[in-house]
Amino acid sequence: MKKTLITLLVAASASVLTAGTVRDNCGCGIGTMALGDETGLLSHLAATFLNNISGNQTFGISSGTLECEQATAMVSVKEVETFIANNMDHIVIEASMGEGAYLSALADLLQIEEANRGNFFLSMQVNFDRIFPADNLTASHVTGSIVKLI
Repeated sequence: MKKTLITLLVAASASVLTAGTVRDNCGCGIGTMALGDETGLLSHLAATFLNNISGNQTFGISSGTLECEQATAMVSVKEVETFIANNMDHIVIEASMGEGAYLSALADLLQIEEANRGNFFLSMQVNFDRIFPADNLTASHVTGSIVKLI
């Protein structure tokens, strides 16, 4: 029994110690810039600590610095969900057709560029059964399905 337990602990430790690089696991920030290619547990812990010191990771995400990608949109999922809840019947009909004013308004809320609207409408039509798999869906479910689609 002891041998089995020791073997399991050693195997678990080995997988933790080689579970990808800091860059893969710890997000962006000063710690990732300094220790990005390291794979050890201590490096992961140190990078996480450095990434969270004095909000440098938050700064990096909002400014697009420190090897962080800046968000390109400020869309509120709650706003989209509210729109879908208030207009579900219209959106279902227009999604089945692949066009319409409510789909255009939804594309506006999702900040889909004009050049990509046709693809969005087509995706809504082609993936209709995935987005609306049942009759009594919540706006939250539909919103989640659409967000996954785009």
